[in-house]
Amino acid sequence: MRWVKNCSGNSAIYFLVIVTIGGGVSISIFDYINVDEVIRFAQALVQIPSESGNERQVAELIAREMRKLGYDEVYVDSINNVIGRIKGFGNGPSLLLVGHIDHAEAGTMIKPFSGELMDGSIFGIVGEVIYGRGAVDMKGAMACMVYAAAAVKKAGIKLKGDVIVAGNSLEEVSAAEGVLYMLDNDKITADMAICGEATNLNVCLGHRGNAEVKLTVKGRMCHASNPSRGINAVIKACEFINFYLENYKLPKHELLGDCTTTVLDIRAVTERKAPIVPDLCHVYFDRRFLPGETREKIIAEYKEIIKQAQKVIADFDADVEITKWGLALYTPVEEKVVQSLQKARSKVMGEEGKLSAWIFGTDGAFIADKGIPTVGFGPGDEAFAHTPEEHIPVKHLELATKVYAQAILDICG
Repeated sequence: MRWVKNCSGNSAIYFLVIVTIGGGVSISIFDYINVDEVIRFAQALVQIPSESGNERQVAELIAREMRKLGYDEVYVDSINNVIGRIKGFGNGPSLLLVGHIDHAEAGTMIKPFSGELMDGSIFGIVGEVIYGRGAVDMKGAMACMVYAAAAVKKAGIKLKGDVIVAGNSLEEVSAAEGVLYMLDNDKITADMAICGEATNLNVCLGHRGNAEVKLTVKGRMCHASNPSRGINAVIKACEFINFYLENYKLPKHELLGDCTTTVLDIRAVTERKAPIVPDLCHVYFDRRFLPGETREKIIAEYKEIIKQAQKVIADFDADVEITKWGLALYTPVEEKVVQSLQKARSKVMGEEGKLSAWIFGTDGAFIADKGIPTVGFGPGDEAFAHTPEEHIPVKHLELATKVYAQAILDICG
């Protein structure tokens, strides 16, 4: 029994060859992936509720699974990030496989934590799916990453670089608090990273950023019985919203898609103990932006649209600030991690597939912002994230695990 290397360009893909008297039989890394165990583990993860801030139980489950599978280092930190490492023996590139372990609220889902296997035809999917909150966003991918790295360990492959599998907390409710704590306080770093958010098994180069913009519309208070003596800030806010949606021009990107904006919230700043016309109103906008767009640029755009609105809306005045900022991500196709993932996908699925972009934002942008080239690849369709129909196709779990394992070999081997 020996490992042989098939060189292609600047990379190498390893295969296990068992030589017998009757001939040779090739066994690939895929033979060390137990798909039934991946499915079982994904179900177990879905069956544990883990809303943001309540991830400890699921983090401990992942840690136990990593230890059982022979990871060299495993720990759960103080804010419920779980990190497992399989050590390389040389100075080769290291790879971070990362995803979040919290999920959105269950809402109106029926049996959201059943994790049951069911026929996917009701979702337009051929074959079985795992149903439940967090299945596609993104516990299915976490199961795949845990078992992909374990397959390399089980096969006895001596990697040159480390493989780190990390499940971070607090993704759904914060600006990457969990993953930033992991990178800064736990000192987790790597030469490359793969973010496992759902991509429908396509290689994903990035996504738009998201800014939450707060507009404070100013009016003049008066008695509600005589509204003409005041300036109703809520009415002025509504007039501005209509003007804004018709006149605010947004940039476009060939891969990442058109930037978008929408209203998130509108509220008068008054307790209404007396019948008064409100003199302040807050409007919150979501503004998706492209790599290279800055806070200063977006604030300047809002100040300009306010000036334009003042020409057509009487007595309109407002201040603007950015209250949340989610980074944009774009990784050039020339990066090693992109090319390795494309080759891995081709090996497993027969073709590189199309390059894509996420509609939503991910923690991958914050990893890339730390200087770690980051690309996306994950099982499932992001369109079902946060919906009552959330599920993950079982076939996707098998394919994603194999692609991750092959990418590990190409990058760290």
